[in-house]
Amino acid sequence: MTRDTEPAGTREWSDMTEWVVDSVSDKPVGFVFDLGPRDYGPAEEEEGVEAICAQVVVLRDDVLMLRRSRTVLHRLNLGDHSADDLPLEEWLDGEHFEDCTDGYIFTQDVDLVADAVTSWFRDCGLVTTPDELGCSYEFPDELLPG
Repeated sequence: MTRDTEPAGTREWSDMTEWVVDSVSDKPVGFVFDLGPRDYGPAEEEEGVEAICAQVVVLRDDVLMLRRSRTVLHRLNLGDHSADDLPLEEWLDGEHFEDCTDGYIFTQDVDLVADAVTSWFRDCGLVTTPDELGCSYEFPDELLPG
């Protein structure tokens, strides 16, 4: 199939993958990147409307934690960002985190994270185009200037 005959949206999803790579690459430990429905709010949450969400947290040693959920993901209050002894490249169920319904993974592979994020939204059946998504970037706070 050539690019001229690709179904509508294919290039948009491809652009999203590149954008996710750029968004989470070379960020400081503690950085959090959230993606979810652009138009989701308190009324939808109260009604129990499904909210397909993804969250990437930057840990030490260039490890990324990707969490996926069908509910709004809250910012984790991690006591430690160490990646020591974490199972890398292994998809884990979401039971460890109350708000994480569809599992999580620890990896140093930013392309894997970007592909997983894009496919999660593209294939969920609730998102037609990346334009329907909103995002937030949260940088870690510093106690004193360095």
